[in-house]
Amino acid sequence: MKKIIFGTFMSIFLSCSALEDKTNLFFAPCPNSPNCSIQTISFHENNLESIKKKIISNIIFLKGLVVVNQDEYIKSSFKSKFFKFEDITEFHIDMQNKIIYVKSAAQTGWYDFGVNSKRIEKLRVLLNEK
Repeated sequence: MKKIIFGTFMSIFLSCSALEDKTNLFFAPCPNSPNCSIQTISFHENNLESIKKKIISNIIFLKGLVVVNQDEYIKSSFKSKFFKFEDITEFHIDMQNKIIYVKSAAQTGWYDFGVNSKRIEKLRVLLNEK
């Protein structure tokens, strides 16, 4: 019983003391596994609603679902075609600096074959198209 309690305590402690991405203040840091990516995307729109509309239309274009759309925050869900693994992609829009902070992370597994990083890159290209 003591080993179970100790193991639980250590896993909580170690997960809380993970290295943080100092460039991002909006999301929990990625775990120490290659199935998560946090990046930034710059934009040129001057209106929050227009950039949100662009993000949402591109989520739908990439076959994702919008889960939360609130103020400067959007959360979406993507599922893999074959195994239906879920990835969560979050967006925080910083209108002052014209930057979108994006976190895309697998919800299961340790390795995602770069799917989350590729998704952010696709979104970067789509959002910067004229």
